[in-house]
Amino acid sequence: MTRPTLAGAALLLSLSPSLVFAAGFTEDGQTQLQYRQYYWNEDPGTGVGPTRDEWVHALRLDYTSGFYRDIIGFDLGVGVADALNVGSEANNVSNLSTDDDLQDPDAIAKPTTAYLKLRFGDEGNRLRLGWGKKVRDYRLYADNTSRILPAASVGFDAAYDFRDLSLYAARIERFSPRDESGWGDDLRTFDGQAIDSVDLAGLSYTLPGELKAEAEYLSAKDYLDEAFVRLSRDFAVTQDATLAVGLAHTRQSDGGNLFEEQGVPGVYSADAEHDSRSNELSLTWRQAPGYVGVAYSKVLGDNFDRVLFDRDYGTWDSAADNFYRFGLGGEAMWKVSAGLDLSTLGVEGLRWDGYYAHSDEADGYTGFSRSELLSFLQYRFQGPLDGLSLAWLHVNFETEGEPRPGSNKQLNLSPAGFITHDVDRLYVTYTYSF
Repeated sequence: MTRPTLAGAALLLSLSPSLVFAAGFTEDGQTQLQYRQYYWNEDPGTGVGPTRDEWVHALRLDYTSGFYRDIIGFDLGVGVADALNVGSEANNVSNLSTDDDLQDPDAIAKPTTAYLKLRFGDEGNRLRLGWGKKVRDYRLYADNTSRILPAASVGFDAAYDFRDLSLYAARIERFSPRDESGWGDDLRTFDGQAIDSVDLAGLSYTLPGELKAEAEYLSAKDYLDEAFVRLSRDFAVTQDATLAVGLAHTRQSDGGNLFEEQGVPGVYSADAEHDSRSNELSLTWRQAPGYVGVAYSKVLGDNFDRVLFDRDYGTWDSAADNFYRFGLGGEAMWKVSAGLDLSTLGVEGLRWDGYYAHSDEADGYTGFSRSELLSFLQYRFQGPLDGLSLAWLHVNFETEGEPRPGSNKQLNLSPAGFITHDVDRLYVTYTYSF
């Protein structure tokens, strides 16, 4: 653990007792206790992908403080998770760590959050600073929260909000995988070289005419660079209906001498340089009790599939970043999505969301096609069982095709790889806030 990490942790712990009893600090604080059970049944059919039959559970305790003198506060969280059962046919477990015996994975326990936060000013003119471990969510970097315990990162954050302008920056120095215990690991390339940090900066500004502009730049030092821009606007069509229109461009390129030009076996082909771009247009009609949307994306150049370090799960703020990525070079995707609040049918707390995405274009392949159908049904109990929720996720994802002779393409299992996967996931969650 680095000296700044030790110093920051000591500061956070030393401040905690005095802040907890400070006037104005606890009034706005909230504690949340959450119990989860996840059951996943997944297989690749006749294609390539993991076979999972895992039933796991977890307990999380999170505290979010108010701000002492409207300036300083902290967030703390811990989580523990273990297996209830792993089927004998499973060849992959993704919620927990495994050693020699995959059917008996290791339990995990870790701090999920330990974050010191400061703010100065007031609404419409505020500076926010923070340091520590937490789940971060930016356009080009996001810690994955799809497993029973989340991934998290350790670093610094700064943001300044002035009226319709938001400026922000972050530095990420360590990473805590979603399936491991511990505070956080060093950032490394796939061949083990150290990456000093992942740095990002961005802005969001609402222009005249309610046109929103967003931009972000990120650099995994000497390894990978990324940039993102988006223009969007919501049009009021009727009194209760809006049409959201968005146009986005994202770019990803090699960023220095740490980039693995020799490739990564089974994941990335050898590549002397990497340059991938993605353009996207999206339209979404929203009118209670639901919405319907359509999106088109096109990847130019290389595959849009690189991650920022070897344990990163990948972030791509795009309609093409579905359960799996539609991100091969030349790939053009159409996607139709919809959602409906089913409480209008008389069942309060029931809703459904889903989409269908398809592509039949990718450079260097013959017989290529990719499709994904996703359905997510969730129910939040009311009354005496308030806090309990059930959800069912179903995904059918299929990729077909072969490398064209002489194209130097391979059937790699990168985030945009040739995976076929049938997925059923059941989620049971009970949350108690106090």
